[in-house]
Amino acid sequence: MTTMPTVAVVGSGYWGPNLIRNLAELSGRPLAGVCDLLPDRVHAMRQRYPWIQTFPSMDALLAAVGIDAVAIATPAETHYALAQQALLAGKHVLVEKPLATAPDQCSELVELARIRGLTLMVGHTFLYNPGLRYVRNLIAGGELGDVLYVTSRRLNLGQVRQDVNVVWNLAPHDIAIILHLLGQRPTRVIAQGLHLLRSAIADVAFMHFEFESGQAAQVHVSWLDPRKVREVVVVGTRKMVVFDDVDLDKQVQVYDKGVEWVGPDGNGRPAGQLSERWDQFEGYGEYQLLMRSGDLVVPRVKQAEPLREEVAHFLDCIRHGSQPLSDGVNGWEVVKVLAAASDSVAGGGEAIALDWSDEPAPQSAGRVDPLAASGR
Repeated sequence: MTTMPTVAVVGSGYWGPNLIRNLAELSGRPLAGVCDLLPDRVHAMRQRYPWIQTFPSMDALLAAVGIDAVAIATPAETHYALAQQALLAGKHVLVEKPLATAPDQCSELVELARIRGLTLMVGHTFLYNPGLRYVRNLIAGGELGDVLYVTSRRLNLGQVRQDVNVVWNLAPHDIAIILHLLGQRPTRVIAQGLHLLRSAIADVAFMHFEFESGQAAQVHVSWLDPRKVREVVVVGTRKMVVFDDVDLDKQVQVYDKGVEWVGPDGNGRPAGQLSERWDQFEGYGEYQLLMRSGDLVVPRVKQAEPLREEVAHFLDCIRHGSQPLSDGVNGWEVVKVLAAASDSVAGGGEAIALDWSDEPAPQSAGRVDPLAASGR
């Protein structure tokens, strides 16, 4: 496709207006329509964007002429059916997280998109955040040394959901971030949920993920916390980094801190290095454990709205037939981990092993990182 694809947004409640705004403001004005079951919402969108078509149902949208793609921003339990309907109608699809509510549903959507030659992408918005991109570049470039563990916290007082628990509501972002930063999938998950507001829906959760490499990750999500926190901490053998999406003035903070074992010869080596544990040294009792505390660097990160980057990437993938960074397989990965975490919560913290042998075939040869391609 050489022309700008046209997109209709399905759902204009909580998140849909953000998608609509970004599509309307992009060069080429790809926003072509809005679909919502509530007439008042449709009327409000038409008043604001008078050039668009509006639709009272998904059937009406898919029957219309001139719509190349749909962006789905409806409740999670509707994602699978709406995405399937759109793909069967020959539309490219962007789905707000999570892709679906079960791994097998995700696999079906990935296979359907592959067979039909369509783009399927998931709204893992933080993968398009320039600050997080900076952190990933630090890891890939070896600046942090070996990554030992990652922690992620997503906390606030509310918004309390009625349709899903806190794991399905908030943790998709954190899981997508961890998979992206570590470049691998967990082999085991242990999760505990707290039912503090209602007995049927967990509103606080603590999750622990183990990886074959020996690395670990932890996620804390909550609707019942006094402060809004959106924080990822990566601890390496050489340096440590904090990504804080609430404080944009100090969004990325790189700490030249670490621990070293220093031998009798005065030579030090990073403690905890995955390839060389301190307890493997002969005569390790002669080594001294020294804390190293160097500079704190707050790098300048060129800011861009992650959702704008996301929708622009979606359009580029449609035009060029490239595989999205947050493609359907990535959506399947995240949902598979979410399902395991939910099973662990339901089992009172039971450890759940993850088997990745049923991975669906990808849409195309390889994922494209839009921020890397743009030099950010």
